[in-house]
Amino acid sequence: MFDDKLRTKLCRYVFIVAALLYLYTSGFGSFSEMTHRALLVAVCGFSVFLKKPFKIGKDKKQNFFTRMLDWLFSIGFTTACIYIMCIWNSRTSKIGGAPQIDIWMGILMIVLLLIASYKTTGLPLVITCIVFLLYAKFGPYLPRVIAHRGESWSRIAQFMYVSTGSIFGIPVSIAATYIISFVIFGAFLERFGAGQWFVDISYAATGNYRGGPAKTSVISSALMGMISGSPAANVVTTGAFTIPLMKRMGYKDYEAAAVESVASTGGMFTPPIMGAAAFLMAEYLNISYASVAKAAILPAILYYISIFLVVDAIAVKSNLLGIPKNELPNAKSIMKERGQLCLPIVLVIAGIIIGWSAMKVAFWGTVSVLLVACIKRETRPTLKGILEALESSIKNVSGIVISCASAGIIVGVISMTGLATKLSYTLINIAHGNIYIAAVLVAFITIILGCGMPPTPTYIILATVLVGPLTKMGASAISAHMFIFMFASIGALTPPVAITAYTAAAIAKSDPNKTGYRAFRMGLVAYIIPFIFLLNPALLLTGSLPIVVMAVISSIIGIFALTGAIEGYIFRSWITVSRILLALAAVLLLIPGSITDIIGAILMLIAFFLSRIADTKKRTS
Repeated sequence: MFDDKLRTKLCRYVFIVAALLYLYTSGFGSFSEMTHRALLVAVCGFSVFLKKPFKIGKDKKQNFFTRMLDWLFSIGFTTACIYIMCIWNSRTSKIGGAPQIDIWMGILMIVLLLIASYKTTGLPLVITCIVFLLYAKFGPYLPRVIAHRGESWSRIAQFMYVSTGSIFGIPVSIAATYIISFVIFGAFLERFGAGQWFVDISYAATGNYRGGPAKTSVISSALMGMISGSPAANVVTTGAFTIPLMKRMGYKDYEAAAVESVASTGGMFTPPIMGAAAFLMAEYLNISYASVAKAAILPAILYYISIFLVVDAIAVKSNLLGIPKNELPNAKSIMKERGQLCLPIVLVIAGIIIGWSAMKVAFWGTVSVLLVACIKRETRPTLKGILEALESSIKNVSGIVISCASAGIIVGVISMTGLATKLSYTLINIAHGNIYIAAVLVAFITIILGCGMPPTPTYIILATVLVGPLTKMGASAISAHMFIFMFASIGALTPPVAITAYTAAAIAKSDPNKTGYRAFRMGLVAYIIPFIFLLNPALLLTGSLPIVVMAVISSIIGIFALTGAIEGYIFRSWITVSRILLALAAVLLLIPGSITDIIGAILMLIAFFLSRIADTKKRTS
């Protein structure tokens, strides 16, 4: 008991101090490069070993040995991080072999990082890291297409530990600057009532319409996605409220969970604050975060339009009504009591548009949360509330930081061995230079990796290897990065390992597999949209205005047609033949080109008249 209390208090103090430190640096500048990165990794690793203790036996209990192991690993991990902060500047200017202690510290860092990664994300990322480390060592014994000269264990340990191209590379750098800044902002918004405000205002706006609770789920999850950037966190926050409501109004338990999981997944690519990988994308492309957010606007809108149409179709087919107005919160009252909570989001959007740096936007966004919260007594900040927000921000970012550091091992191996170039040529050869074939292969690889790993490390690994081949075959750089980013995000929605759907299923108490496959069907549009903008970058708001407008119109109509084909309802019921025609029309409308748009529109008209004729015969018979 004493040990548990000590761990909790120690982690709380460390979290609060670290959050204050990184909040300060987001507004007034960072430390030296390695100190800024290693310090955050140290804090996150230290807490992982203490907050996620080793347990043994059938009862999963701790004993003296496991407690000592937790403390030893935590102290060892922190020591390795502090050591690299102390010696890094001298090592960058040093010529010759590395001191033996550097190598041993590097080995310690790699081993403990893999253990920490296992505790936060599970086995898939750990196994992937180990496979890449073995590849770095045993390169000469592998097939010619991926063979290399091979590296010694000491060389591998030194490169992974001391280089800024591996564990402490760009992914950790982004986590220690942009990601932590926005996570702190999101934690403050959530702590002072913005999350509940999003749910309440969505509830007031859509609850009275048919299938109202499901539409509330879609809108509130989209709004929450702007501040959380985490599908699982989004599900837990809004799903605890919307899933029981959907079940009460007649939705089947697995359908309610599927709606919430699909709606929450979109938060990863919904501006202005997307998933952590979006900040990495801006760094890799050497463009502003505003440019990345701008590119994601239309894909996110198309995605949520499709979900909205799906839940409406379910409501019509199941004859589900809305919630009586007297049971709904009043929109005017909500705005009057807590409407000020939307002002920080407005400030963040404005800051991004006018070109502020992401760190500056997040800093002033956090300050504005505290200021607007002071306006009303109900939301007025207390010292306890501020400390809880600071503490939860580091808790929320720990898994991301450990994932980024672990993915850095893979990036380091790719850099050491030249694997990216080898795989690029291999993929181009397999696809015979055809971007369509290559895109399907890349999507397949990304989904498989994304099923077992979080979106951020999945994106980091595959962007390093697969963006090159896509751009060589004609895709724009931002299209290729966004393609991988979206598929990495929806990996958590893909059966059989649909983690987001399983989280929602736990709240709904539904069958996880049934929930996962229903969510996959609901979110099918998300598997199509990346192919559209890969072939037609106009959907990322690049190109002339007429081309962008035409692409938007044809894509929206295509989404309507696809929803009608999948669900059998869009504005009206559709017979089987008409649904097939709608599916063909959707494909043609989503493919760029005026001729395909015209043919798609004609097929939609034929589908409409066939269904209308069928309805007339049914009424007269």
